[in-house]
Amino acid sequence: MTMRDFTFADDVPAAWTYHRSTARWLFNASAGGESPPVKPGRENGDLPFTALPAGELPTLPLAEALRARVSCRTFRPDALPLADLATVLRCGYGVEHRSGTVMQDRPPPSGGGLYPLEISLLVRAVEGLEPGLYHYVPAVDGLEHVQQIALPRAFTTYLFMGQPWVADAAVVAVISFVGARSLTKYGDRGYRYALLEAGHTMQNLNLAVAALGLGAVNLGGFYDDELAVLCGIDIEHEVPLYASAIGHPDAQRSDRMAMRALDRGTV
Repeated sequence: MTMRDFTFADDVPAAWTYHRSTARWLFNASAGGESPPVKPGRENGDLPFTALPAGELPTLPLAEALRARVSCRTFRPDALPLADLATVLRCGYGVEHRSGTVMQDRPPPSGGGLYPLEISLLVRAVEGLEPGLYHYVPAVDGLEHVQQIALPRAFTTYLFMGQPWVADAAVVAVISFVGARSLTKYGDRGYRYALLEAGHTMQNLNLAVAALGLGAVNLGGFYDDELAVLCGIDIEHEVPLYASAIGHPDAQRSDRMAMRALDRGTV
């Protein structure tokens, strides 16, 4: 098959169906429904809670952070400082300032300011945290400890569809979408907005990781239902969209950075 022969409808009909089902024309376009009552995230006040420590915001210029962002598939076993994880989460989806709404304002753009995403953390090695499942609560800048668990390496590799480097990362951040927050207002088009927001959020995480000298690799390949169960997500209401394995990069990442510099003629 050549690119000229390819068509959405014939070669990937499911993708075509999704795109056309959420497309807008004059006859089905509208200003949108009423915004749903804004509710807190997936918080559980009965769970153990860890307030995130203050952390220095990265000072690396944006241009350098953009150049430093590379996919890291080899991690050192060192534990990640909790302050660094806190900085990454705040840059990704933290509350920047309060404007009178329950959800508040956050770094990524969000359709209707509804912020329909949640971030779960599969922690292997983070200073001050037991291995296990955590849930980030932006409104109070902390982590809920949902479950203490040490994931077997073989299971982690299986869960992320044979990607062995995920098991070596200090933490895996999983972005999920709470459907009611966006779909109630925007209908099926809201799913597109959620996908876009997940991408905005992940790039924020990536740039913070790069600015801190850490490594990350983004993960779109995983078994959806199994990951949802592991994260304590009711897949009828909330679905995992994206993930990122984060940790200390080994020398191979530095080698890739050097190769990029050579390609640009800056060394």
